[in-house]
Amino acid sequence: MSEGADGQALAPFKRVYLNPTFFAARTVVYFAAWVTLAAFLEKWSADEDRTGSPEYIRRLQNLSGPGLVIYGLTVTYASVDWIMSLEPTWFSTIYGMIIMVTQALAAMAVVTVTVALLHDRKPLTKILSPLLFNDFGNLLFTFTMLWAYLSFSQYLIIWSGNLPDETQWYRSRASGGWAWVAVLLIVFHFAVPFVLLLMRFIKRRARVLAAVAAGLMVMSAVDIYWLTVPAFASDRSGPSFHWTDGAAWLGIGGVWLWGFITYLNRQPLVPLHDPRFRGLVLND
Repeated sequence: MSEGADGQALAPFKRVYLNPTFFAARTVVYFAAWVTLAAFLEKWSADEDRTGSPEYIRRLQNLSGPGLVIYGLTVTYASVDWIMSLEPTWFSTIYGMIIMVTQALAAMAVVTVTVALLHDRKPLTKILSPLLFNDFGNLLFTFTMLWAYLSFSQYLIIWSGNLPDETQWYRSRASGGWAWVAVLLIVFHFAVPFVLLLMRFIKRRARVLAAVAAGLMVMSAVDIYWLTVPAFASDRSGPSFHWTDGAAWLGIGGVWLWGFITYLNRQPLVPLHDPRFRGLVLND
């Protein structure tokens, strides 16, 4: 790649960094890191359920700290490679953090919906309480606030600098039909969840909280769509949906959902020997 989509020549470093071979090699490294971390965490969690040995808890704790650092670095570089490089002459130093928080928000929303759907099943009926759902709501609130803070910080810095090379990224996402998508994100990805998650009676009701979390899942997908698609010149006038868009979501999402449900059915819903559950019968 020698120039960006707008015809501007790339800096020598970017030409080297975005070389297709180097790009593919980094992608392999990202997936290798994620698969390795997930495999060890899954294996040791299953071993701890089977044996009850505290050794596996120690292993999980020792891996989780460095694993978060590895996750943060790989997600940052992956977001630059897979999304930000679609417009290679533009850059933002906060971009990786925005993607990371979007992932965390979507993941917490998935957990909330899943727990709400299963809260009537044993052994979750012995563990879950309105106070615990309140904590779930607080975490959703935190990630929603953090997403809004980082997104606005990026906008404010670029707006105050007012440099054409930087403002072009927002101009293509705040004009035509994309302006309505931006308004949709402001209202339903921040303002509405922010107000709803301030209310304790919403956070303490499983089904109501699950509805808010489901909305955040949908808006996180819309956010990624808004970040990605306007990078292509043919789509800069506004969203133009094609059947392949839905096929991609259904295909990749369907594979993930199948794997998630399969794994969920195969494993205990809670760690069987967690000391915080001592005194509860969890395996009936």
